[in-house]
Amino acid sequence: MPVGVHYRVEVEDVRRALRTLSERDAPFVTAYALTQTAKDIKAAEVETMQSVFDRPTRFTLNALYVKPATKQDLVAEVYFKDGFGSVPAWRYLGPQVEGGARVHKAFERRLIRAGLMQPDEFAVPGSGVKLDSSGNIAGSTIERILSQLGAAEQKAGAQANQTRKSRARAKKKGIGRYFVLRPGGPGDADRNVAAGIYYRADLQAMMPVIMFVRAPRYRKRFPFYERAAAVFDQKLVANARLGFEKFVLSKLPKAA
Repeated sequence: MPVGVHYRVEVEDVRRALRTLSERDAPFVTAYALTQTAKDIKAAEVETMQSVFDRPTRFTLNALYVKPATKQDLVAEVYFKDGFGSVPAWRYLGPQVEGGARVHKAFERRLIRAGLMQPDEFAVPGSGVKLDSSGNIAGSTIERILSQLGAAEQKAGAQANQTRKSRARAKKKGIGRYFVLRPGGPGDADRNVAAGIYYRADLQAMMPVIMFVRAPRYRKRFPFYERAAAVFDQKLVANARLGFEKFVLSKLPKAA
């Protein structure tokens, strides 16, 4: 006879367990199955984001939260985090899920309030700005730009074009200045310039760092609901079986 541990389960024990399942164990099994399925959905959504987005940030990949089900509340949820002081995840991922125009980011709203950008404009990286590993402008760079533009005392509603006086001041102070240019500015060189924020590298050259564009519209790229439905159909029954083993079969008396 092979060496090992052998278990025998009495048929009546199984029948008794099944009779009491609906009253005592069913809520535990259901809550377990729903919660595990929600976790599976979250993992699948993160995998999807990694495939449909170009170098998604850690913030984006951590945008989802699982609310577990309990025996009193048999509902498990996978939802987008509110932000807790930062940008709510749905604010910038929603257009990727449902399509349409994206909303303004925090620094864009600051530019609009300062009168540097129009309410119907959006900011995109220019060719003269260095991007981070995720393809975005570093937060420290954005803060430096906003701080310097604010120090220049740009007033709300102003066109924010450089005047001859501001050019003379920039020349006097040296290179390394950020400024806003728009078509039709006071200088001949401003007539055909694209609207945006530029950096004066020296007295002659300037580099575009942030360009102002009209509202970009996103096509639906992140199949959030579709992936969730597919994982739910695939995993719920299997997780219910695991819950049954965990909360019912494990309690059956075992006879050696």
